[in-house]
Amino acid sequence: MCCKKVMTCSFMAAMVLVGVGCTQERRAGGGVRLAAAAAPYERDIPIPAGFRLAERACEDQSTGTRRLYLRHTYEGRAADRYAVRTFYRDQMPRAQWTLVSDGNVKGSYTMRFEKSTEACTVLITDEAGRIGANTRVQIIVTQEERGKSPPVVRDTP
Repeated sequence: MCCKKVMTCSFMAAMVLVGVGCTQERRAGGGVRLAAAAAPYERDIPIPAGFRLAERACEDQSTGTRRLYLRHTYEGRAADRYAVRTFYRDQMPRAQWTLVSDGNVKGSYTMRFEKSTEACTVLITDEAGRIGANTRVQIIVTQEERGKSPPVVRDTP
């Protein structure tokens, strides 16, 4: 009976480790590489697998096929801030976003990407020092018209 319990516990522990391996992959440098969620909330904005939408902290609006703005917050315990930062460095260019800036202020990462007429800011934070703290990702997408001057208004004689 005791051996059966040990085998069952061992099997369950192995399954948990296999499940973790589905969302994370070890990199050569010893860090963790996160996998992308199979069905992100926005088709062109990847999120790490295991992160969930915090709906009470979200807002978005679109008209027809055009996204006017988006502010989504995702939370997950899948990884630390640095692994999430690496995820966005890797995944956003795959979704046709171009990295414009990338910064770290006291452990909070801010990244800015651009695509067509949109700008996407990615803010990565966590509750530092708390055991089991969530990593939080805030995605802010806005419309930005670049390279166009406003029309010149002229008086007609």
